[in-house]
Amino acid sequence: MKLSSPTKLSMLAAGAGGAAVAGFGLAAGRDLYKSTKRSVGLLLLLGAALVCPFIGGRGLVRGHDRGFLGTLFLTCISNFLLIALGIAASSAIVFYFIAAGATQSSPATISGAIFIGASATLLMTAAGILVGLFQRPKRLKIFTVAHANERFMHDQGFQETNGTDITHYDKSGHALRFLEAHPNKIVFMAVGRRGKRAFINLDKDGRMIGYTGVQ
Repeated sequence: MKLSSPTKLSMLAAGAGGAAVAGFGLAAGRDLYKSTKRSVGLLLLLGAALVCPFIGGRGLVRGHDRGFLGTLFLTCISNFLLIALGIAASSAIVFYFIAAGATQSSPATISGAIFIGASATLLMTAAGILVGLFQRPKRLKIFTVAHANERFMHDQGFQETNGTDITHYDKSGHALRFLEAHPNKIVFMAVGRRGKRAFINLDKDGRMIGYTGVQ
């Protein structure tokens, strides 16, 4: 039976719950803002020229848990658009500086700006691809483990409520509240049963391997 996308608990057990949200894009934007306040427009172009092709190249290869449409639009089309945006931004910046120093004997040319901008974008895209390839094995492993955890929870009769007081029900109908995750187990409190706990045991990869029941 085909299962839905992994739930929050499945991903948490697989090791994805604590991933950092800030990243290259935010760090680059913050550093650019601190280093120059000359022009908001130029700042935005610089950000687009540096960040967009990096993110686009990385997004093409880093591995995703998506269906056909998600792969087509989010993985392929959107990332190629980011790379194209990087070319446009880089070309505009190069043309701006070429035009500022242009003379009648050495006029600024759009084709030259595009060539230089595309070359710079290619370097940033290549850097993103290298980072994405480095991240890919770990990400694909996390997705594989998360789907295995989803099958485990389905086989064990777990239901995730998306609530806060009661986060799950087990196959016996016990109301559970998620408390914390450890490298080798997930801990629940049995709601309405003072001092009672339930545990899902994990292997070294975060794969769910056993449920203790309320004890």
